[in-house]
Amino acid sequence: MIDGVDIKYLNIFLHADLIGRLSSDQAELSFEYDTKYLKRATAVKLSTSLPLQEKAFGHRETSAFFSGLLPDELVRKRLARYLGISEQNTFALLKEIGGECAGAVSVYEEGQSPDRQEEYRYRILEDTEAHKILSAIDKRPMMVGEDDIRISGAGAQDKLIIALVDGKIAIPMGNTPSTHIIKPAIKDLDHSVFNEFFCLKLAKAMKLPVPEVFVHWLKGEPYYLIERYDRRKGDNGKIIRLHQEDFCQTLNIPPEHKYEDEGGPTLRRCFKLLDQRIERGNMAGINKLIFLRGVIFNFLIGNGDAHGKNFSLLYDGEAEALAPFYDLMNTIVYHNAFKAKMAMKIAGKYKFRDVAARHFDVLAEEIGFKPDFVQSELESLSNNIISVARKLKDELNEDPKTASPIYDEIIATMNIVKQ
Repeated sequence: MIDGVDIKYLNIFLHADLIGRLSSDQAELSFEYDTKYLKRATAVKLSTSLPLQEKAFGHRETSAFFSGLLPDELVRKRLARYLGISEQNTFALLKEIGGECAGAVSVYEEGQSPDRQEEYRYRILEDTEAHKILSAIDKRPMMVGEDDIRISGAGAQDKLIIALVDGKIAIPMGNTPSTHIIKPAIKDLDHSVFNEFFCLKLAKAMKLPVPEVFVHWLKGEPYYLIERYDRRKGDNGKIIRLHQEDFCQTLNIPPEHKYEDEGGPTLRRCFKLLDQRIERGNMAGINKLIFLRGVIFNFLIGNGDAHGKNFSLLYDGEAEALAPFYDLMNTIVYHNAFKAKMAMKIAGKYKFRDVAARHFDVLAEEIGFKPDFVQSELESLSNNIISVARKLKDELNEDPKTASPIYDEIIATMNIVKQ
């Protein structure tokens, strides 16, 4: 209690080290680094938008980052409703589910901390139980309310944050790190599991960096399974959490404004972010080229959901890199192709059908590339993607577990770049 005002605190840990404190004062959030942590030679920032400093950060900067650790949109609403908490109450939601967040962040109440357990603890699920939990994930997101489970996953889709133990789905307990994410089919979107699976596989075939993905079957139903790119196995076999943050967190943009037409990042701003990190020596220049290829790929496959939260930075100390691409899906197959829009404009154009090759010249000027270079990248990806996609379709359709009619629909709706 300070001057009669009830101020609440949560401890923020990075790689299980206490780095600071999240405060809530009448719904106003602030974050302050721990003074002992700041004195460490090895201290690293929590976020590009929250650099190391003694002064506390105010509500705007704090809220954008920490709200970004929580699920988006409908998932967040259902989660809040189940817990009896306002969906706008970032502090209370993190208090309930912030034990295992994206990257290496964890959130605990005052006096608590991650247990530095030597042995991992899992609740291994038999297929029947796993299917039952996933079938009800829209009613009880993140298995909220279960003892010793405090897991949060950002994004708008229903999902379960898990590990795989001997091929079985396992729920991490306590401070045990997760290694995978599993998603059920999206209601009202036909073959969504295979759509996302195909697009990630296609990205890999086109030499873009992506995590490993699988179609996981439970009780006759397919689920989308993806390895977490923010986890890696150490030499001792232990799982190491890698710190990361999405572009909205980095740019201090609340998750509810992730789309450009809602005030979210533009491509120009995203590339400027990478330029700044490269100029400061935090990031290698190749990351900008990889991002360009990712932007072109998303356009070609018809992914209208490539917004600011679907791109991330991955940290190794103060070294930074663009995270592998994720959440890739052809959205045009679920919309009117003549009205289908992108999450971020290309040369002022929102609709896929309005974008021609010349618009990539304008984009090049906006983001600091020579137009001829961008055109060569566009031509290279455009010329190869259809043939690679057809070959991939044939390979996947040979296996009943990965076969789907949506592959033909995806290929038919890919964007052929007009001159």
